[in-house]
Formats: sequence, structure tokens, C-alpha cells
Amino acid sequence: MRNSVGSLIFASAMASVSTQVLAETRIVTTTPQFTWASSGKESKTDGTPLVVDNLQVGDIIDVQIGVGVPHGLITIKQLADVNDNQTTEPVLACGEDRTKKPNAVLRETECGGKSNFGQNFTGSMKLEVLSTFTNDVNFWCTEHFFMMTGTLRLKPKT
Repeated sequence: MRNSVGSLIFASAMASVSTQVLAETRIVTTTPQFTWASSGKESKTDGTPLVVDNLQVGDIIDVQIGVGVPHGLITIKQLADVNDNQTTEPVLACGEDRTKKPNAVLRETECGGKSNFGQNFTGSMKLEVLSTFTNDVNFWCTEHFFMMTGTLRLKPKT
């Protein structure tokens, strides 16, 4: 019995460590050309999105915005230049009650009490990929809208 309990605790600890080791931080930045960039890929000002793909549960998307031109990130319903396109439903922003957004697929982390989601900011905003993430999540800049779009996509299951 003692060995069984010890084995179970060890297996649980290893599963936890292996999940944490597999998680990656994906950096998304703004460029002087009013585009999003990540891992050598870039959006285009004609509405062609930056695709941040192969995301896995636990990964962190680190949105980094420098000083100068105002930018921010907000999720959108579709990759189209239409009115009433913005939605906050996919993101559990800092300060929001988890029970009010059970279907959130991203969670803002490390905010120090203030959310940067859905507004212009300077610095970093980190979003964690949650286990509820199943479909693409589209986004655009809070200032430049359809001119700066992106898509977050899970790694295909094999």
C-alpha cells in the first residue's frame, strides 16, 4: 500500500511537471508598419491576419506593445471589416469572475490588478491558453481594427 501511494504521488507530480515543461511562451509584437508579428510571421494591413498556430493548452501568448503609436488587442467575432465585431467573451480578463465566463478560452495573467485586454496599453499582456480552447480565436488592434488582425490556432491533434 505504501509503495502504491508513493507511486501515485510521483506519477501525479511528473504529469504536472511535464505539462509545465511543454508550455511555451509565444511573443506577439507590433511593428512600425502597423502589423502584428510573431516567430518570423507578420500580418498585412489589408486584413491578412498574423496566424499564431500550434498553440497548446497552458501556452502563454505574450502581447508586447512599445511606446509611440497606440495599440491594444481585443478579440473579434470574425475576420471581416464589419461593425459590432468586437467581443470580450473568449477572454477571462484580470478582475473578472471565472463563474461569469465559463466558456472563456484565454485567461489574462500577471496583470497586477489592472487589465490591458480590450484597450490601448504599453508593455506586456499575457494570455494563457485554457483547456476550453477548441476553435480559432481572431483578434485585432483596438486602435487600427481590420488593418491589424490576427488568429490564434491550436496545434492539430494527431
